[in-house]
Amino acid sequence: MTGLLAACFVMSLSCAGATAQAAPPAGSQAAGTVTPTVHCTLPAGQGEATGPQQMTVELSPAVVAPGGKVHAKVTLGPSPATSGLALEDVPTIPSLDLAMSGGATGTVTVRGAEFTMDIPAGKPIELPPYEGDFLVPANASGDISFAPLRTLTQTKVLGSVFETPCGVVDGGGSIGTVTVEGTGSEPATLSAPADPVRPNTAVTLGGSGWAPGGTPVPSLCAVGGGGCDPLKFKSHTLTLDSYGTLHGTATLAEAGAVPDGAYEVKVNDGTKEATAPLTVRAVAAGDREISLSQSSGPVGSVITVNGKNYNPDRWINVIGLDATGTGLDDSAVYVKSGSDGTFAVEFTVISDAVVAVQADEGNDPATVRTAPFTVSTGGGGGGSADQKLNTSVRAGTLSMVQDGDIVDFGTTVLGTGSGVQRSRLNRVEVEDARGVDSGWSLTATLTGFTSTGGGTIPAGAVRWTPRCTAQSGSVGVPVAGSPAALGSGAASLCRMDPDGSRPFTGGRFDADADLTLTVPGFTRPGDYSATLTLTLL
Repeated sequence: MTGLLAACFVMSLSCAGATAQAAPPAGSQAAGTVTPTVHCTLPAGQGEATGPQQMTVELSPAVVAPGGKVHAKVTLGPSPATSGLALEDVPTIPSLDLAMSGGATGTVTVRGAEFTMDIPAGKPIELPPYEGDFLVPANASGDISFAPLRTLTQTKVLGSVFETPCGVVDGGGSIGTVTVEGTGSEPATLSAPADPVRPNTAVTLGGSGWAPGGTPVPSLCAVGGGGCDPLKFKSHTLTLDSYGTLHGTATLAEAGAVPDGAYEVKVNDGTKEATAPLTVRAVAAGDREISLSQSSGPVGSVITVNGKNYNPDRWINVIGLDATGTGLDDSAVYVKSGSDGTFAVEFTVISDAVVAVQADEGNDPATVRTAPFTVSTGGGGGGSADQKLNTSVRAGTLSMVQDGDIVDFGTTVLGTGSGVQRSRLNRVEVEDARGVDSGWSLTATLTGFTSTGGGTIPAGAVRWTPRCTAQSGSVGVPVAGSPAALGSGAASLCRMDPDGSRPFTGGRFDADADLTLTVPGFTRPGDYSATLTLTLL
């Protein structure tokens, strides 16, 4: 059961005076254009979409040396992909895979810089033009023709990266040609582990022939070179010494972002690049195993249950079994596996009925492993007697309270200072007493500011940086929303994601945010107010 609750804050300020700013001019250039049919897979279970999309790409220079850099300017028409929600100031990274033919084969990726954009609800999404560089192969020669193969849009929403790939399924074709002439520099080499590597672990890379002192950047690509994505590595320590030798490691993202499979790891230092095959496998060779720190002991014994060869970053359920194989619910404990697929957790033998200890990964029957345990007893006892204790627990509700309903930004005097005022959201306490694992989200919308004299200030003039924490004894880790401008689209303050490996999440959680108001230079003097509405569901 979920609840829907709302709370309102009033934001107020006073101001007088004004300044003005000018916008820069824009320009465009001619380029090759095709309008293929693309098939898009929408994120977060929103389905699929198919339709035409115009693609215009300008490549320069016209002639490069083997291994040389090509600059691409990309303009995309409206995509058949749509969003079910209107979102504001969404960090977005666009990219385009181009298939090569003629003087070289394979795939290159044009990756644009991150920008923010507003995404409308139910309308075709159109990205602004973007630019990026790629290197032609070091063994290329002659005319290379480039044809769009796939677009990939990555959006950062509610602390996660969502991907929307749109592959060309019909009607593609060349958007331009680059001629490769002359003699290139010595190709760089790249080495990577031959054995499978785990997600969320450091991968050792090496190589030679690079630009001395350059800045290497790793990406993870599909076999063949397409879909190259630096976000698949969450950090790296790669360096190039004065001899052009590559040293260091690159740490893969977590298992959810890097599924098992065959890939190519690519390193680019701005002037050279090289690739090497890389296999990612979350569960290493060998079966899952558990062991106990001791195989026998009296009731009340605290033993350590160890496991290995499990998926990384997964919840492991550990429980005692009786002679019939039935789990003793009161004995259950939970632990998260490490990035190396191992875990260790203390388990208390609560009853003489325990004959074994069982572990499973996320309630998956295929991962169940057991280890025998014998409950030992001492001699000379004076008998025993049992008493059964009963109680009842009923589900509560999802609710919230706030410390106040007024946020005051103070007074702005136009023409002095930066026009930036700071304040803080009143603390909100969320209580989840439902005893379920459905999660919850706390979001906010903001109206524009108005004054009695008819003046207005747009809602987007207010930005926030959310924070949220769990109070002591709560179950689950809340996730704070991303820094963002506020407006009519729901912005996340705090959320609790469902976790299928836990029996429930709940407790009390605190949320607030730092607020910044930037008063526009041309603003009519007066007292202004706006309403911020918090929604918990």
